[in-house]
Amino acid sequence: MSEPVKSRPYRSPLRAERARANREAILREAHRMFLADGYARTPVASVAAAAGVSEDLVYKLFGNKRGLVVEVLNFAVTGRYGAPVVLDQDKPRQVREETDQRRQLALFAEDIAGRTSRARPVDDVIRSAGEVDPVLAAKRAEMHEERLRNLRTFVGWLRANGPLRPGLGEEEAAVTVWTVTGPDVHRLLVDELGWDHARYHAWVHSTLEAALLP
Repeated sequence: MSEPVKSRPYRSPLRAERARANREAILREAHRMFLADGYARTPVASVAAAAGVSEDLVYKLFGNKRGLVVEVLNFAVTGRYGAPVVLDQDKPRQVREETDQRRQLALFAEDIAGRTSRARPVDDVIRSAGEVDPVLAAKRAEMHEERLRNLRTFVGWLRANGPLRPGLGEEEAAVTVWTVTGPDVHRLLVDELGWDHARYHAWVHSTLEAALLP
C-alpha cells in the first residue's frame, strides 16, 4: 500500500514580503513613538494606526507591549526584523575572524560604539518603564546579562590572539568592556557632556585598548 502524498505548505514570496514590511512598519512607528512619548503614553492601538495595520496584528506578532518594546530595541540596533543573534552578525564575525589583536579591538570598538548609540535611547525607555513594571525591569536585566555573556565571548576571541594586560583575568576584562560600553556611560558622555559620536567612539577604543591590552 503506497504512502499518502504529503502536501507542502504554499509559501508566497509576495505574502512573505508583505508580512516583513508590516513587521518593520510596526517597529519603525513604535520606535518613533516610544522615543517621542515614552512607554506608558504609547498605546498599541496608536502604533498600529501609524503603521497602517490592525491592533490585533501587533498583538499577534509581538504578544504584548512589553514584547514590542524589546523587539524595538533589537530593531534599533540592527535596522531589520529577524536579524541573526548578535555573535552571528556580520561585524561580530569580522571581529572573531581577525587575527591581529589590536585590529580586532579596533573593529570591535567601531561596532559596539554604533550599537550602543542606537540602542541606548530605547534602553532608556525600557529602564524608565521598568521603574513601575517589574516584569519589564526583569527583562531589561536579562538583556544586560546576555550582553555580558556576549562580551565574555569577545574577550575570549581577543585572548586567543594574544595576552591581556598583566594581572587582568578574562572575567574582569569582560566586566570592564560591559561597563565602558554600557548605556549609563554613553548617557553621561553624550547627553551630559555633549560628546558627538566620533569622540565617543574614539574614547571607547582608546579606553579599552589601555584597559585590556599590554
